[in-house]
Amino acid sequence: MGLIRVGLIGLGPVRSEGYRPGEWGIQHMDAINNSPHFELVAVANSSVASAQRSIDAHKLPATVKAYGSPQDIAADPNVDLISVAVNINRHYELVKPALVAKKNVIVEFPFMPTVEQTEELIELANANDVKVFVAAQARADPAVLKLKEILASKVLGEIVHTQFTAQNAMGTPPMWPESTEGFFDISAGISRVNILLGHPLDALVSVLGGFKSVQSIFKTQVRTTNLVGNAGKVTKPNYKITAPDILTVQGIMNSGATAALSIRTCPLPADGVGFRWLITGTEGEAAFTAGPGVFQMNPTSAKITLKKGVADSEEIEFNQKEGNYYANMGPMGGNTMRFYEAVAKGDVGAYSTIEQTLETEKLMHELKKVAIIV
Repeated sequence: MGLIRVGLIGLGPVRSEGYRPGEWGIQHMDAINNSPHFELVAVANSSVASAQRSIDAHKLPATVKAYGSPQDIAADPNVDLISVAVNINRHYELVKPALVAKKNVIVEFPFMPTVEQTEELIELANANDVKVFVAAQARADPAVLKLKEILASKVLGEIVHTQFTAQNAMGTPPMWPESTEGFFDISAGISRVNILLGHPLDALVSVLGGFKSVQSIFKTQVRTTNLVGNAGKVTKPNYKITAPDILTVQGIMNSGATAALSIRTCPLPADGVGFRWLITGTEGEAAFTAGPGVFQMNPTSAKITLKKGVADSEEIEFNQKEGNYYANMGPMGGNTMRFYEAVAKGDVGAYSTIEQTLETEKLMHELKKVAIIV
């Protein structure tokens, strides 16, 4: 089988230290370029000139074509797969032309701003016999995959409870880019509810299955900020924040197990543990812990501990044997590379299908609907 030829939508020309809004397409570019299974053959931005600037800035081969619309890149017969790495508010208008053109698509998580849009695109993808791969990167994380393996082995017996707690360091600064104001809007697709809660919740569902019923409490500590434009000047003073920064969820899973999730926002955790995930069964318990960071982006000091009955606890190895090309990915991009490798190999356990994403979207919608707001 030859290389999978990729057309990337949403590649900025600037690579900053760390990450800035609008630069996530670079992680996709790096994964495509470093993988032995893919080839980047086209880039589409808001204009041909913009796409060409990004091609030149990243010193991509002269054979990489520049496009200025989703329709044009989807019409390229040399493109097998369209990868969309932009703000969720534009996902629908960029994904639909690719599906109409009968191209397989990679899309960042969260997938769509509304459940209705996701349902429409599921019908379109099925009608045109194409696949949609959703980059819910936590599903590709080696630790999450190992937890899934542990549960499948039945070593814990019947699962009766799971508990997930997380610390989020991304508080509310006095100034925030207007271009990403949706982060503070609970109704927006890019709301921090969808980002901070959506990724770990999707991982939990991938390991333990769905929910039968849920309850939630959302609290907002800082209720206003000032939005600034590209020139750094305040464009919307005292912008009202509706997206919470403390989120508590509890529920009953389809299996009958109880579940509790809690995400708090504070500068640093007192004990150095940014994430703690316990899975309790009738025969034992598994614990995942990691340092502060972003759950779906390889948090530091990750560890899985397993205790069977009254036996001593043991640390479980979960690191996979991976190709040398993984070393070329930055600390944020490891799981994006693993996601691309799962797509290439057809490893459905390490990415989210569009149908699975729909279930997570419905769950997130329900949590917002029933939330007690404080």
